[in-house]
Amino acid sequence: MSRRTATGLACVLCLLVVVSTSAAAPVGSDSAVRDTSASEPAVQAGTITQTFAVSLTPDHPGETEVVMTFELPSDVSELTTRLPNRATVRETTGFESTDDGYRSTTDRPSIRYTLPANETTRQGYRYVDVGSWAIVPTPQAAFSYQYRGSEPSVETSYEIAGSGVAGRSMLFLGDYALRERTVGDSQFRLVVPTAAAPRAPPARILDTLATAADRLDIGTAEGRHVVIAAPTGNVTWGVAGSTRGQRDFWVRANQPVDAASNVWIHEYVHTRQQTETTSGMRWSIEGSADYYAALETLRQERITFEAFRRQLDRGTRYDDAVLATPDRWESRSVPYAKGSLVAGEIDRQIRLASDGTATLATALDGIDGELSRSAFYDAVETAGNATVRANAERLIETESAPRPWSRERHRRAFDGTAVTATPTPTSTPTMTAPATETTVAGTPTATTTGTMAAKTPTVTATRTGQTTHSDQPGFGPLVVGVALGVVLVDRQK
Repeated sequence: MSRRTATGLACVLCLLVVVSTSAAAPVGSDSAVRDTSASEPAVQAGTITQTFAVSLTPDHPGETEVVMTFELPSDVSELTTRLPNRATVRETTGFESTDDGYRSTTDRPSIRYTLPANETTRQGYRYVDVGSWAIVPTPQAAFSYQYRGSEPSVETSYEIAGSGVAGRSMLFLGDYALRERTVGDSQFRLVVPTAAAPRAPPARILDTLATAADRLDIGTAEGRHVVIAAPTGNVTWGVAGSTRGQRDFWVRANQPVDAASNVWIHEYVHTRQQTETTSGMRWSIEGSADYYAALETLRQERITFEAFRRQLDRGTRYDDAVLATPDRWESRSVPYAKGSLVAGEIDRQIRLASDGTATLATALDGIDGELSRSAFYDAVETAGNATVRANAERLIETESAPRPWSRERHRRAFDGTAVTATPTPTSTPTMTAPATETTVAGTPTATTTGTMAAKTPTVTATRTGQTTHSDQPGFGPLVVGVALGVVLVDRQK
């Protein structure tokens, strides 16, 4: 049984706009805020396009090359960008180096630079570039800009220069085969690198993911997911899988789909979770992912109830751990093992108290904003009753730990859940939503992968209402905008 760790990677998405008028106004004056609602016609905004084209550097394993290109509308007069500290600039077009970064007044500036690719945990790699292939996070670079008229929107896209697949938050570079499966509003793009030897056939990996997308009731089943079967031959991974953001994840290719610790489903659950928690509910991220991975694999008849129960029983090893105090955990396995047992017990009690009309997912999905203990307890009481709430408080805030329930108790609480003595690993579970599948084999060319660029949603700057002097009177308001990256969270098993 592998150890599993969880780390968070945080960046910020922020847009700050300062409006400059052509005449100074006294500090605190009402005239400092310029009203254009009636006197000036609306101007259609343009779009600032930021494109990252990423490629391998086979002669220099451990780093990737990035060409970042901007396309600016005519209303944007200036743009300044800052690169990550570890970037090494190789070439610029239309940019000049300044104390604030790289500045451009042209309409299509670009920078070519290299980035270190390898990221590690205590046990091994989380992202890696071996020269012939790489699994890396999408690059990011903050930038500021000046414009006149209406605020421009911002679009960021990713492309692979060569062979590879670009997701919204994760990239695979190298030769691969691609299998796709669509079920309802979800699409899975399974990337099988040429260097990988998946333990489960790609069709079965897609089966377990598509069925989970159709059946899981936590979060929302929608979006386009890039799923990478990570090669294991010459790489020591520090985790069994890792999810970045709300879409993309990789899993070691040697991970099975017919195990209670189904990492494929575990990582997929992360894409549907609430990721903003207080420290007292941090355990719920990995705990609920482990629990739902085991429960859904049981429902798919890929494991026996005994295997499911053994998976939950791991939590009894940590009877003295208190989930609400992560700074006192003596093992990184606490949120996974005890967390999954407690999550399962709360789910079971909610189902019984509500006569099957509510579940743990009902409680989690009913919480808006940050997931705190008080918000969770309120949601549990609403979904179940006051007794379930009291039990949840005890299980989370004390050393108290439940014991895995019996097969008969499982039947009573989880009506409709398959409980079999022998798993049926070769069966294909029935999905209620229609599914379609396509296959792309061989080594896609740059032209093929060019259609795989992923775009982030359009972001629009907000005005702060602050004013300063304008150095260029007669040309309308001068506006400065700042774009600083995207909020992404790494979760790993």
